[in-house]
Amino acid sequence: METIQEIDVSKGIVSHLFEKIILPSKPKYVAKIGIVGIGLQEHFDWQSILESYAIAKNKLQSVLPKDKFKLIAAEQPIQSKEDIYNWLQRTKTEEIDGIIVYQASFIAGDLAATLARWLNQNKIPILSWSHNEPTGGRLVNNRLCGQNFLLNILNSCGVKYSWLFESPEEENFTKSIMKFAKAVYVKASINQKSIGMVGGFRVPGFYDCELNELALLNRFGIKVDRVDFDTIWHHGDRFKHEDILEIKNELINHPLCKFNNVTDVQLEKSIRLSLAMADFARENDYLGLGLKNWPELFDHYGIAGDGAGALVQDLGIPVADESDMGALLSMIMMNQISFGEATPTLVDLSLIQKDLDRLGFWHCGGAPTKLINVKTGYEVRNHSILENFDEKSSLGMLLEFLQKHGPVTIAKYQYPNASEVIVFEGNIKESEMAFRGSYAEVAPSKYNAKDVLATIMNNGLDHHSIIGRGHLQGELNELNHWLGIKNIEITTSKDYLYGRSN
Repeated sequence: METIQEIDVSKGIVSHLFEKIILPSKPKYVAKIGIVGIGLQEHFDWQSILESYAIAKNKLQSVLPKDKFKLIAAEQPIQSKEDIYNWLQRTKTEEIDGIIVYQASFIAGDLAATLARWLNQNKIPILSWSHNEPTGGRLVNNRLCGQNFLLNILNSCGVKYSWLFESPEEENFTKSIMKFAKAVYVKASINQKSIGMVGGFRVPGFYDCELNELALLNRFGIKVDRVDFDTIWHHGDRFKHEDILEIKNELINHPLCKFNNVTDVQLEKSIRLSLAMADFARENDYLGLGLKNWPELFDHYGIAGDGAGALVQDLGIPVADESDMGALLSMIMMNQISFGEATPTLVDLSLIQKDLDRLGFWHCGGAPTKLINVKTGYEVRNHSILENFDEKSSLGMLLEFLQKHGPVTIAKYQYPNASEVIVFEGNIKESEMAFRGSYAEVAPSKYNAKDVLATIMNNGLDHHSIIGRGHLQGELNELNHWLGIKNIEITTSKDYLYGRSN
């Protein structure tokens, strides 16, 4: 018989039942990356240039996942300004999303200048890649100097770039290449896509939850659909009552479910809303959803929407509580950069544990069930914040649990236009449930908890954060470079719990 510790929640508690009755997800984006070798036959070893470029192409083919990337390669290394221009123009018909320039040897300067001009006219990410060469005799290819020469010209022409000096055989090579490739993938895969704001607008008074839509479209390529509750609610009419009951019974009778005090009516309404949101998101191919989970869901529909959003997130569709666009954007970036592995969730910074050097992150109960700490299970509850007013009138459904342990990244693209972001890494540690809801205690990896807190407070940063699974800071920093987003630096706090505005 399966023990509690052996129960697998990696796909969520009821996602398998959802997938039977909602629309399937659309095919994932495939990013196109061009690779071109550059060199100079007149003064350098052309045979070694040909051989090293062939190795470079083969290595890239092997490390780029074929379901996410298509590699478009120049057949031979290129030497002249005319040939590089012609190759670049041909790639336009392929709609390439990024370019890797392999520095096989020193080059002619006019080739680099032609590349720079084309990149200024065609704004796509570029990685300059080279590595060491044989030593002990003649300078065979002069690769490093050639790469320096290329980047000097790109910089002089105002071209943004990334660079890598690492052999294909080195242990870290795949990780390095994937850092660039993932940034290319995210930038292209979100372009001209939409998010859905269910309920239309932000919740009352939460000013830091609304982003400038034109800034969002201009920087990220993301459009906003504002969808009223009536549209979503009636979208749920297509689902059969017996399917709702099957999901409800699985949810409240699961071996990890320790408690339930939500009425059948509220459970069934919440599940129907969850199905409606998931199906509507799939139908419109949304990158994610913002959910205005109060006050209308309380006042007019008689439910708390947090648990509904949690079940949608188990399907790989990010849902940000309280219609927080910046939070949703942060969830989408984490989701895309990790190829869906980050399982991002929205939290408030609600506690600092001085003695343990930890930060406590909490929210009402809208985290995906994929994140349940199997050891402690979950509870299906009425809304604890509503209980502060009147326990008897509190509404459900919320899913309350300690989040599972492991490495995480905390990030938030900031109000009002997502031109700045705070990102840091940490690990969720064993803890007691400090507050009812969805809770996790994070020990920061590179900073003290007090320094993170001081940075947030001194800069007056947004009150929501996003926790994503895995250490993703390197990948997010690369993406932010290409999106022109400033990283907010964590600064050392001189006083423990006292500071002042910057």
